[in-house]
Amino acid sequence: MTERLSRRVLFFLIAGWVWLSFGHSVSARQDESSSGEVAPTAIIPWTDTPPQIDGRLDDDAWRSAGVVDRFTQVEPIEGATPSERTEVRLLYHERHLYIAVRCYDSQPEGIVAKQMQRDGELTSDDRISIVLDTFLNRRNGYLFQIGAAGGRRDALLESNRRPNYDWDGIWWGKATIDEAGWSAEFKLPFTTVSFDPHNDRWGFNIERRIRRLNETVRWATPKRTTRVTTIGDAGTLKGFEQIKQGLGLRIKPFLATGLNIGDDRTGRSVWKPGVDVFYNITPAVTAALTINTDFAEAEVDERLVNLTRFPLFFPEKREFFLQDTNVFDFGGIRRNPLPFFSRRIGIVGGEQKNILAGAKVTGREGRLRFGVMDVQMKKDDALGNKNLGVARFSFDVLEESSIGIIATNGDPSQKGDNTLVGADFNFRRTGADGKITVGHLWLQGTHSDPEDDSRENGDSLAFGGLIDYPNEPWRFPLFAMQIGEDFNPVLGFVSRRGRRNYAPLVRYRYRPNNSDGFLRWVDLSTNAIIYTTLDDDPETVDFDFPEVEFVTNAGDSLFIEGNFTQETLFEPFEIIDGVVIPVDTYNTFGVRGELETSPSRPVGGRVELGTRTFFTGTRTDYVAAIELRPNPHLFASLEYELNAIRLDEGSFNVEIVQSRINFLFTPDISWSNTIQWDNRSRLAGINSRLRWEFEPGSEMFIVYNETLDTEDSRLRSLGRELNFKLGWSFQF
Repeated sequence: MTERLSRRVLFFLIAGWVWLSFGHSVSARQDESSSGEVAPTAIIPWTDTPPQIDGRLDDDAWRSAGVVDRFTQVEPIEGATPSERTEVRLLYHERHLYIAVRCYDSQPEGIVAKQMQRDGELTSDDRISIVLDTFLNRRNGYLFQIGAAGGRRDALLESNRRPNYDWDGIWWGKATIDEAGWSAEFKLPFTTVSFDPHNDRWGFNIERRIRRLNETVRWATPKRTTRVTTIGDAGTLKGFEQIKQGLGLRIKPFLATGLNIGDDRTGRSVWKPGVDVFYNITPAVTAALTINTDFAEAEVDERLVNLTRFPLFFPEKREFFLQDTNVFDFGGIRRNPLPFFSRRIGIVGGEQKNILAGAKVTGREGRLRFGVMDVQMKKDDALGNKNLGVARFSFDVLEESSIGIIATNGDPSQKGDNTLVGADFNFRRTGADGKITVGHLWLQGTHSDPEDDSRENGDSLAFGGLIDYPNEPWRFPLFAMQIGEDFNPVLGFVSRRGRRNYAPLVRYRYRPNNSDGFLRWVDLSTNAIIYTTLDDDPETVDFDFPEVEFVTNAGDSLFIEGNFTQETLFEPFEIIDGVVIPVDTYNTFGVRGELETSPSRPVGGRVELGTRTFFTGTRTDYVAAIELRPNPHLFASLEYELNAIRLDEGSFNVEIVQSRINFLFTPDISWSNTIQWDNRSRLAGINSRLRWEFEPGSEMFIVYNETLDTEDSRLRSLGRELNFKLGWSFQF
């Protein structure tokens, strides 16, 4: 019966895609949004006297600028008149695009301006978001954001997927607050973005967030069903002539050194020069080369203790791999099973391995989008010479969809080789009513060729798909996949092999009609996550019902859920040293609640409490966190997590403490400090990171790391390291 059910689910997934894809094809013109609506248009004039970027808008140049001032409310009342006026001015010179935004505010004392950090989260602040579709293909573009405190953030937007905030462009932005509200100025070099010099039109959209009111206003397509980052719904900016992209060459040389300090206070410093080079082969194709790569400035991982039978997932944080990372996205997969996970390169068993050089070519040619990367590792006594590569190609079909392939080669963790090949179809359709339908269908296969013949290649396929209707008030995603016993993406990530997985969800969002009331919305949902063996024997059945979330107009939230889980152990499971759970089927019942304050509050935090039966006993989880944002120059947080587990085989507690304190001297100078500890390893980690961006794209880092042994309530240093890195950026 279960096998018939799995076949039916996959059949309906495939049939649904065929019907959605070919039964609802539309054709959008340049001046239409993806939903077929006529996009608003703005004219941008040329200036011979560029303004000074100081956030004050008092330059004479702005008097002759093009003006955009017709904004419409998206939140809390779609289509309503904004509560405050917003005025945007546009200019360009042969090498730069200039944008000024005046955010009038009748209560300037209520402007929320807390975030100064470069690339920091701006959700807590009043902010401006600007989107540019430089090829006007309604699929790809750039996002530039600035907050009222001057914090800057940017992202790549590709194929209307989630923004890639790991991209860093060279640009200038300043913000100031005055008695009329606040204002911001942007200076965007044409050398920072790729564009067609023969096209005088770009896609353009702009959005303002008024944080104290939780109000969002937008210029083009002001609908809740879309975001400002949805390129297909942008307006048009026209009038570009004689703009210059330059040679398209960016060179980033750097010099790094590290000092290791032992218990005897002796140290050893090693000077390491290197360079990153980026070159636009064509306006839409970029080649990148890194030599003698160094990642000393990368942020530390969050401390976690694994209480499951499956591997933990840690995100990539190294700049070379983060740049243009979205081009390697595949099948809408966020985590499992990822065909390519760049963190596999240069990190083996938690140990850093040296990278000699890496090369990457990414870009677009017509409807074809592609990315190719090759990395040469330094010779290792245990692994030998390792060359690792990935190639991704996707082709645009219909109006918002794509088909593609991916391939990886190389085994970063042991001698021998491994190859993966995959294909995917990614569907997206925006209806005339703004409602979105999304679908993914994918297939992957691997072949391992280890020197010791320790791995099999018999059942090495994985396939699956998703259909989603992510709208209001209803949302209906349905996901299904199957992973073979021998599927082994060694340059990717997989948490369970030899399993089928099903994950349906239903959500209804209720919005009160009274926008001046206490509640913004209420979400009521239920979902299930089901894993079975390939013989259809259930392994995990996780069912959440009901899930209720209340979100207030201030941005505070309360989440409550009930949970039933059935977990089958096919072999004994050592959950922690000395505590082994026997083979059996375990039913778990529990409840969980979470209360979280709005990030705009100067003092906020989160409290979470959950209790349930757990294998042969019980488990109670406590989380308490406090955050302080008294002003734009200071952020501090303290979080404590306790998992109290009582089992017939043994009882134990897992405790994790994390503390952060960040000093933001200016939007370009920050000092971030993190301390983490857990009671299982009895180790505390200290990471202190000073960052100074003295020019956009040119930075200095001083990073201090120390590991402390806290056994027997004593602090004993196990290692100290001081790293220094200085990098410049030259753009031609």
